[in-house]
Formats: sequence, C-alpha cells, structure tokens
Amino acid sequence: MIADNATCCFLHIVKNVLSSDGYYLLPVKDYGDIQPNKVFMEYYDEKYIYLVPKRIIYCCNDALEFNGIEPFNMKRILENLFALDLIKVHWVLSKEVRYRPQKRVGKTKFRYITLKREMFENFFKEDNDQ
Repeated sequence: MIADNATCCFLHIVKNVLSSDGYYLLPVKDYGDIQPNKVFMEYYDEKYIYLVPKRIIYCCNDALEFNGIEPFNMKRILENLFALDLIKVHWVLSKEVRYRPQKRVGKTKFRYITLKREMFENFFKEDNDQ
C-alpha cells in the first residue's frame, strides 16, 4: 500500500490507460509495428514498461481535470516511485538522480518513465488481494 494518495492515483491512472482499448504498448523488438487507430504509449520488455513522460502526464492530467482535481506534482510522484523501487533511475556524476533514463529503441533514443514491470504488476495483485 502506498501512503501518498497522488502516487497511488497516478499508478491507477497508468494501469487504466494501459488496459484501455484506445491505447497500446509495443514490445521493444517490434518497434516499427505502429497501429494508426490507437494512441501509442511506447514500449515494454521482460523487465520494464517504457512510457513517454509527456503522453502519460497528459493522460493523467486529463483524467484529473475531468474530475475537478489539480494536476500532479510529477517530481514528487517520481521521487515516491523511486523510493518504492517502482521505477528505474539513472545516477549522474553529480550524484543527482535522473528519473527519466534514456533508452534506445531502433535508431532513436528517448527519455522514458521506466516502470519496473514485475513491481508494477505486483502492486495491482496486492491491491486486488485486499
């Protein structure tokens, strides 16, 4: 269970978006297989789910606005996800944490919110067990 309501809400919105019919993820190895009639949320592999920050933040803010709730403080949410070991981060030489590490897919390299797939899926298994 997560003590911070915004972080918990963020994870539930991400789960709902990813399980919705209008959105999809691709396996990293199938990076060119785009579906034009759905919103592409990026990639996954055995270990991680790679989300484009702008897209997932837009989806979250849209859902929050629809319900009359203020947008998330994403820096705080990313800090909480890191503390819970739900995201992969990158440490830079200045000992700062980069919450959106780069990933190369095909010939492109982007910064993603990189969810640890097993931890993310287990979060919802525990949620359903209660």
